[in-house]
Amino acid sequence: MKLKKKNIIWNTIGITANSFISLFLLIIVKRVNGINPAGIFTYAFSLACLLYVIAVYYNRVYEVADTNNNYSINEYLTTRFFTSFITIILTILFCFINGFDTLKFILIILLTLFKISDAISDCYYGFIQKKDDLAYVGMSFFFKAFLGVGAFLITDIITKNLILSTILLILVNVIILFIDIKKFYSLYNIKYKITTSKVPKLLKETFPIFIFTFLNIFLCNCQKYVIEYFLDESFQTIFAIIVMPATMLSLCGQYILAPFVNDLSKLYNEKTLNKFNNYINKINIVFLFLGLLILLVAYFLGIPVLNIIYDINLGSYKTSFLIIIVGAIFFGLASIISNLLTIIKRNKEQLYVYLVSAIVSLTVSILLIKNYALYGASWAYLITMSIQCLISYILLKYYMKKENN
Repeated sequence: MKLKKKNIIWNTIGITANSFISLFLLIIVKRVNGINPAGIFTYAFSLACLLYVIAVYYNRVYEVADTNNNYSINEYLTTRFFTSFITIILTILFCFINGFDTLKFILIILLTLFKISDAISDCYYGFIQKKDDLAYVGMSFFFKAFLGVGAFLITDIITKNLILSTILLILVNVIILFIDIKKFYSLYNIKYKITTSKVPKLLKETFPIFIFTFLNIFLCNCQKYVIEYFLDESFQTIFAIIVMPATMLSLCGQYILAPFVNDLSKLYNEKTLNKFNNYINKINIVFLFLGLLILLVAYFLGIPVLNIIYDINLGSYKTSFLIIIVGAIFFGLASIISNLLTIIKRNKEQLYVYLVSAIVSLTVSILLIKNYALYGASWAYLITMSIQCLISYILLKYYMKKENN
């Protein structure tokens, strides 16, 4: 019980620290380097997050859930090294095709390498977690975030050089990666060798996970990707600032749901559907109450607080900010419903939800951002998240009704 508690605490701390990296880096870059460099950094980081999905391909849960050892450790590692290499090639090609300037080109490459080091660590984390040492994984996440942001901050203050600061960020990740590998070898008495026989099969089998995750990240950052082609760097920074609290709000949905996942799974498997529905309703009500409370706080304090944190005047973007917060409430609900659909084993159906949402998001974002700039981006965010939430909700209700019959 003590070990389980330690695992839960450190895993929560680690995931939270990892989730806040982009927030702290944006604050640093905006205050030290200025609004335009912050816009370049924001775009590069959001693109690196999307490319990270290619590198990681399947998630750690799949690896840990392979209790029958259908694939060997060497096969998992070889697959991860292969997808990471492919990610580097695709990143370079993407930069050349878009004709990015030197700073943007280098930052995209460096931040993608930063995320690739995360992807490789993630594979080792899976095997460490299999030995029931999730606490170590959480600690690794925490120290990577804490030391990485610290190194970036100090270097950027001294040099005001984003490239050098990002290199230090990568260096911290690489040092922790070597510690992760050392930990791995203390748990497993094996020697790594390239093993390719089952790599194509593993890639094919986990392709739905890859597509699902890719579309999810794309939806979260779609407006940032579109802003790159229609507005200047300052708008990229402003949008990243006003959307950041929304990203944090969406995480709250995961925190609210997490303690009840096992209970919900048990109720569903036992076909105790009335209790299952009651749980769902209570979770949604709690999140909606929290969301409305945050919206109220955002109305009165949101912009003044952001002005202080980022040293910027966002007074003229208050309406856009509030529209995004409403969108975040829908996004948080959609995330909760997505997890519920996973519990009732409707993963394939979710792919269609995310695909439709991604197409709508891209289309609406291009039309609105092109014509209404940042105001259009905020409405595009709200429309995207509300549609995703609505479709997911209809899907959940349909299958729950089907189960009752």
